[in-house]
Amino acid sequence: MTERRAAAAERSAGDRYVASFLAERVGAEFKGRINGVTRAGLFVTLDETGADGFIPMRSLGDDFYIHDESRHCLRGRRTGRVYTLGDSVTARLSEADTVTGSLQFTLVGNGPGGGKAPKSAPHHGRRRR
Repeated sequence: MTERRAAAAERSAGDRYVASFLAERVGAEFKGRINGVTRAGLFVTLDETGADGFIPMRSLGDDFYIHDESRHCLRGRRTGRVYTLGDSVTARLSEADTVTGSLQFTLVGNGPGGGKAPKSAPHHGRRRR
C-alpha cells in the first residue's frame, strides 16, 4: 500500500511539474497522439514532452459525436469525421492547471476538428487509359 501511494504521489508531482512548465505556453500548438477515447472527449499525449491532457467533446466542432466503445473512436453524426485511438493530432493548449497538474487542449486542423474525414465510396466505373 505504501508503494502504491508513493507511485501515485510521484505521478502527481510529475503532472504538476509538466503543467507548470507548459503554463507559459498556453495558446501554443503541439503534435500528439490520441491515447484515450471517452464519451466526454479525447485524451492526448504530446510528442514533445510526453505530457497527457484532455480535449473535451465540446471543442470538437459543431457536430454531435457518437462514442463507439468497441472501436475506440468518436464519429461525427453529421460530418462522419472520426477520431480514433492512436491517431496523430495537432492540439492547442488552452489551459494548464498547476495545482491539479491537468492540461486541457483544443484540436487544430482539418476544419473544426482534426480527425479523419470519412472515406468516400469506391468508384466502380471504367478506368480511363
